[in-house]
Amino acid sequence: MKRSTKDSLVIGFAMFAVFFGAGNLIFPPQIGLVSGAHVAAGIIGMTLTGILLPMLAVAAVGNMGDSLKSVTRHVNSWWHVLYMVLSLFIILFGTIPRCGGVAYETGLMGIFPDLPPFSKWIFLILFFGISYYFASSRSSVIDKIGKYITPILLIALVAIVVMTFVNPLGHPSGEAVANPFSNALLTAYNTGDVGTGLVCAGIFIATIKGKGYTADRDFKGVLFKTILVSFIILFIVYGGLCYLGSTGTQLFASDTDQTVLLVGLIRKLAGYGGIVVLSIAIIFACLTTAAGMIATGSDWICIAFPKLSFRIVSLVVTLIILLMASTGVNFVVKVSGPIFTFIYPMSIVMTILGVGKKFVPNDGAWKGAVYAATLFSFYDAFALARANGLISIATDGLDRLIGAIPLAQYGFDWLIPAVIGFIVGAVIWKVLGKQDAGPEKKLDDAQASS
Repeated sequence: MKRSTKDSLVIGFAMFAVFFGAGNLIFPPQIGLVSGAHVAAGIIGMTLTGILLPMLAVAAVGNMGDSLKSVTRHVNSWWHVLYMVLSLFIILFGTIPRCGGVAYETGLMGIFPDLPPFSKWIFLILFFGISYYFASSRSSVIDKIGKYITPILLIALVAIVVMTFVNPLGHPSGEAVANPFSNALLTAYNTGDVGTGLVCAGIFIATIKGKGYTADRDFKGVLFKTILVSFIILFIVYGGLCYLGSTGTQLFASDTDQTVLLVGLIRKLAGYGGIVVLSIAIIFACLTTAAGMIATGSDWICIAFPKLSFRIVSLVVTLIILLMASTGVNFVVKVSGPIFTFIYPMSIVMTILGVGKKFVPNDGAWKGAVYAATLFSFYDAFALARANGLISIATDGLDRLIGAIPLAQYGFDWLIPAVIGFIVGAVIWKVLGKQDAGPEKKLDDAQASS
């Protein structure tokens, strides 16, 4: 096997593992259940926003340079700082604590449902201790995940997918939604993996270049193959789980809770043994995401404060996350949800612009599109914080105004304003004769992993 192919497989396995967070495990079966006989349309919709768009986020960073800053520099010189601060908040108080909570509540307790309360602390200490071990060496974190953790995760997931086709629960029938494709498109959108792609892309890029692929052609070739490997694995796993959900249309109501549905499908498919396999998959899915995100967040802090030790920073980050995870999944989601809602539209806009940079006329287009998307996503974050009981300010008039925007009922109230902002920004920039950001200064290896 060629060295580049082998490296692409290892890094691609790690990319799959980092993207395949525990939350993503529960979406495909629910999509399949409500899609019923039209499960193929559901799989296509899910693939576009749940797999392709996140993969494009990694490609966008690689296309623009070495890091998140490579993408944001055309918005303005400090936008990456805002994005990193918001992302760090999500990492510390949302994504990784949720991984630990889900690993315990759905993973371990799936195998041992009658555990005493103190077992949660024991499990979380072990879980985040292992996460810290894999994350503490940023130069090898991707290799460790790709070589050691991902194979175990893949074996568990493939076992579930194989059982789905060998011994299906039934035949897909009916449909609980009017348009399975659009439903799947919107449901997969809510996984939020585009942001994961932007913030974690630097680690994958640094790993590829660290293996000697520094020439532009070699680097882009390995990056493409790495993304392709991750895409194929995600498609097989997501598609299999989606089909599993469609085979249970005669057994479960369409409004069944996502976690309850997943556990129920596996229990009927393979009994307690299947639940054990599922629980192992959940635990390792959480572990890989936690390790990758701890490494990313710690690296950002070290870039901001170069004198700090990466190992010490990653240890402190892990301890903060451990304390947050102990509060439970529901509280974690409640606190981090509004920040995620605020940052996600700008993530999608920057991904699209980064992939198609040769078609973007000037920096004014970047500014107009990103600023417009951010303005409307701020309202969405405010509305979610109000719905979660974090604030209690009434904005009835504004609610009606935003609701009148096309696609607002689907959560895309920012999309048309972003398109308008792109056009207006490009025209104003051209008329004023403004200069675009110059060629990017190459970053060193430490900065590349940001």
